[in-house]
Amino acid sequence: MSSLCDPISSAGGTSLWRHQDFRRYLTGQAASVAGSSISAMALPVLAVLELDVSPAQVAWITFMGQLPPALLALHAGALADRRSKRKQMITGDLVSAVVLASVPAAAALDRLSLAQLMVVAAVQGAAGVLHDAAAISLLPSLVDRSLIQRSNSRIGALFAVAATAGSNLGATLTALLGPARALLGDVGSYLVSAWCTTRIQTRGTNVTRAGSHRLHTEIGEGLRYVRRDHRLRTLTLVNATTSAALALLNTLWALYLLVPA
Repeated sequence: MSSLCDPISSAGGTSLWRHQDFRRYLTGQAASVAGSSISAMALPVLAVLELDVSPAQVAWITFMGQLPPALLALHAGALADRRSKRKQMITGDLVSAVVLASVPAAAALDRLSLAQLMVVAAVQGAAGVLHDAAAISLLPSLVDRSLIQRSNSRIGALFAVAATAGSNLGATLTALLGPARALLGDVGSYLVSAWCTTRIQTRGTNVTRAGSHRLHTEIGEGLRYVRRDHRLRTLTLVNATTSAALALLNTLWALYLLVPA
């Protein structure tokens, strides 16, 4: 019987779905994306309904969540090149699960505060960028080089479905359980992601690579490479603009929908 992380039986050959480790990777990442969509739905509702926050306070929560990726993305990528990518992914998942679980626990004890939500957002942002940088770096070692483009297409399609499903599930859980307990769905998704990552058996992913250069030197090399490639420059600008726009949307939607005019 196949496990949660093995939705399709393994076999030889070059078919993408015959790469068992890729399926485990994909299952874990999709679970994490769906869970993050649950939090994106439930957390603003929790802040507005339970803490009666102002627009500026909601903006601060969003800002604290966006600050770590902006500051740490380059460092996280360099660390992923130096150390075990699997361990970095698992660490990010477990840290996110623990810190997010503190929110429903505090709400149950009637001790939830704006300061806690800001700290949770910041820690989650830092843990998330560590996980994501390692996950991106891990993929090429899981599938044949000829299948990289196809695997990225599959990942993009599945992530879009997972994000939509997670948003719908988040709305349902928020309505049925309340916004605080709905966050337990995201906690569970982090645990699923960590479990699937532990089951990845690709040999090269467990080896810690000794770095011969300083960390800031590797970061500088990466920046120069992006600057020289016009496609990467364009993608970087598009992603930064999209992230900023989505952050603004996440800041305001709960206030407009839940706070009387």
